[in-house]
Formats: sequence, structure tokens, C-alpha cells
Amino acid sequence: MSLTSSITAVAERILPGGETLVRAEGMTMLVENVVPGDSILVRPVGKRRGAMRGEVVQLLKASEKRVEAPCPVATECGGCALQFIAQADQRSLKSEWVSDAFRSLIQTDTIVTGVAAEAVGLRRRVRWVMGRSERGCVPGFYASASHQVIYHEQCVAVTPILNQLHDYLQQRDDLCAAEAVQAVELSDGIHVVIEGDAATLSGFPDQLAGIPLQWWWRHDQVTRPLTRPVQVFHDALPAGSADVMLAVGPDDFVQGQQAGNRLLISLIQQWSGPVRRIADLFCGIGNLSLPLAVATGAVVCGAELNPASVRAATLNAKRLGVSGRFEQANLFEQFEMEPYIAADVLILDPPRRGAKRICSHIGQLMPKKIIMISCDPVAGARDGAMLQQHGYRLKRLQALDLFAYAGHVEAMSLWERA
Repeated sequence: MSLTSSITAVAERILPGGETLVRAEGMTMLVENVVPGDSILVRPVGKRRGAMRGEVVQLLKASEKRVEAPCPVATECGGCALQFIAQADQRSLKSEWVSDAFRSLIQTDTIVTGVAAEAVGLRRRVRWVMGRSERGCVPGFYASASHQVIYHEQCVAVTPILNQLHDYLQQRDDLCAAEAVQAVELSDGIHVVIEGDAATLSGFPDQLAGIPLQWWWRHDQVTRPLTRPVQVFHDALPAGSADVMLAVGPDDFVQGQQAGNRLLISLIQQWSGPVRRIADLFCGIGNLSLPLAVATGAVVCGAELNPASVRAATLNAKRLGVSGRFEQANLFEQFEMEPYIAADVLILDPPRRGAKRICSHIGQLMPKKIIMISCDPVAGARDGAMLQQHGYRLKRLQALDLFAYAGHVEAMSLWERA
């Protein structure tokens, strides 16, 4: 069959990432923006990342599962793959992705929990790319698998204040030299980072709708303040019966959704139980370990590649009265393991590639418990298989949806020595 021919098919199932499996006339394709049960006319458009992709020519008959997308540019924008199914179905789907990835590791006594409805919220972290239109330079999002910028007045996936910030940005006519604008909403303010040539820009407001703003510009991997005095913002995190405030800088990583992050931290405290020593690898600013240390009085040893986050974790620990140390280390290569040996709980929160090296050496670290957060459940299951080989068993598995409407889910797993 040629790539110009169209075929009739029925969409089967949505795969992790949000594309839907379609099979017809001996051909298997991945197709965007279709729902299981949709009858479609589809055209093969070539391979990408090793798989044949298809493009919908016509929706012949809609599935009973299909809903109207809340965003009018849902078929164009690359940020929300699941807008055509109901939110309850999104939660079920993402829960299945996690269970399927870990299926071979689940024991008869493993407690498996799906995505909680109350923990699915709007995104508080966003990156708009600057595009050009008849209106001038406008902030928008990339189209799927493209550098074309899709513009729309309001994004249904982000918080209201970030949409207000978007409105302000589109009114400025001096952002054409910028490549992108990144913003993160914290508990007491918003960091706004202009990427590209912004040194000569001025006139930025210090608040929006009563919420403080701190403006920055990032160029050649260096972030500098655009407005002074420089404001310090914090994230309110649960620590036992009260909240603690962690200082967060413009270069520090925070989870993209606040309610989900708070659930994640609360679960860590529930699953850990009483602890004296915490090892936190890929620790960031101490988002996961410092609230646990405050709640239990434990000592923390953490490691992280980003030096700015190591400094932030150290300062946060000092301000909160937490004992311990944080150090810079490349955890994908050889590092000094001695400070992290025999912890009561080891917290692992690696990037998408997972924590293969650490899990392969877990026999040297030998923590009593391991809590692992995997932003790619498949990588998390691969890492979990190595933990199992070293005598650990999967006790709990939790699916977390930190990106509403996206084809993305996090897996949180608890491992204990058998």
C-alpha cells in the first residue's frame, strides 16, 4: 500500500504517550486524536521513531467513548493527547498503563492503587515558545512532532493565573527577541523566565492579580534577574500535621501539578513510617525528603546533579532545622555510595531514563525500604526488576497523574526486603 492511499479502520487502544493503535489491511499504525472504537479513514504518513504513523482523513463514526475536546486547538497542539476521552476514562487509562508496565512484578499482596480523582489538577508550570503571526510575536505551544507554534487565547490545562500571565505577555510587543517564556506558580509567587535575548527589556510588573512576580532572563545557560529587589518564592508542602515552605529558585525543578505533588509527598510519609536515616538520590531541592525529615526528625543525605538545586536543598534544610547534607553527583556514573548505605528509606526520583545504575548496585546500598517515583513506568518497571533480583519485593504501586490531558503518567512504588 502506498503512503498516499487511505484505508478504513477501527481504532483499538490508546498506548502510553497518547497515540492510538490502529490495524487494518495488514498494517499497524499509531494515530493521534482518535478514541478506541472510532471508525476512521486513515492515511499512512511514514515512520517516526521506528513506528508507522497514520493521519486521520475522516472520522466516519465516533466511538461511544469520544467526547468533545474542551480546547478548540486540541487536534493541533502537541501538549494534550487525551482531550477526546472523559476525565474518568483518562484516569482509568493511566492507571492501566502503570499496572501493565509493572505486571510481572506485582505480587499477590501488592497493593495497587489507580489515579485519584482529587489529585488531578491544572498545571502550574508552563513553557510558551514565541511564534510569529499576523498579530506579531505571540506565545504558544509547539504542534505535535513539529516546531510550528500553535496559538490560542486560553489553555485549559494550566492554572487561571498562568492564563492571565499569557494575556499579559501577548500584549507586549517587545518579546520578538525571546525564544520562549517559562513560568512556574508557587505558593507565594510566580517565577517568570524569559529565554533568549532579554537584557534590554524593562517595565515588568511586580505582581499580577495580587500575586507577586519575579522576572528573570536566561541566556547561555545563565539565569539573571530582570527585576529587583529579587523576590524569593516558596512551595507549601505537607510535613506531618502542618506544612513547611521550601524555597524554589527559577532553575529548580518542581512537579508540574500541585495537588499531585502534595499527594506524592504525603504518600512517602505514610509508606516510610518512622525513620531515622533518609537517602534521597536525584533529590532536587529536597521536595520529597525534607518534609519527611521534618515530620520524623530524621537525618537526610541527598545527591543531585544540578548545583543550583543542591544549594537550594542545603539552604532549605538549614532553614527548617533538618540535619544532614546534600552534594552534587552524577548518579548515572560512579559516585561515592558510602553516605547512602543502610538508610531506613531510599527515595529515588530519577528523570525519564530511570535509575538503572543505582538499582543495579542496590546490593551495596541495602536500604530497608525503597520508594521510587518513575516518570516513565516502563523504565520504572525495568529498574524494579533489578530491585527484585536483589531481594526486594513490590509492596505498593500507585499511579499519579501530574499532567492533565497529557499521555503521561507517573508510577510510585514501594519496595521492601523480602
